[in-house]
Amino acid sequence: MAKALNKSRIQYSKLALLTAIVLMLFGREFWAHETVWHETLDFTGYFLIAICALGRLFSTAFLGGFKNDNLITYGAFSVVRNPLYFFSLIGITGIAFMTNHIAIIIGLPLFFYFLYIALIKREESFLKEKFGKKYEKYMQEAPRLIPNFSLYHAPESITVYPNFLVNAFKDAIWWFAAFPLVELAEALHDLKILKEVIPF
Repeated sequence: MAKALNKSRIQYSKLALLTAIVLMLFGREFWAHETVWHETLDFTGYFLIAICALGRLFSTAFLGGFKNDNLITYGAFSVVRNPLYFFSLIGITGIAFMTNHIAIIIGLPLFFYFLYIALIKREESFLKEKFGKKYEKYMQEAPRLIPNFSLYHAPESITVYPNFLVNAFKDAIWWFAAFPLVELAEALHDLKILKEVIPF
């Protein structure tokens, strides 16, 4: 079940990101370079991606390698049931802002929001079957995707496995790959190597 969900998530994610890359390479930027709005979107994107990477790393520390084995309801998982999806959505929004393409800014976060909601609903069925009333109680206590930070609680100490955390750190680093890719696309447009053939 978990492997099938992960496979479908990756496939749909690749398709959406490929579409966004094509629009970024051959579409028209909404605001001209070095304008206030362009720079604002860039810095907002940087900030959101940093929040995403740190948030995913923080959430993974509480998960501790026990995903789908133990029901974790503390730490990041006390404020929202799916913190990894939430922070990924923040990162995707950041990437979309950096592209400065209106179709990507609107379309990419919306696509992933509905994709994550669909995946979460399927995961919930699996988790209710696995953990029963314990998970149903957790569903009533913590929101699905939008955090309620007033609910935060955590034990004084948790067990963290270094190898698992290192893998999470590597995953977090990949989010920053968007920075040079977007800057490269902008440079190629400035040099007239890439032409704007898509009007949005």
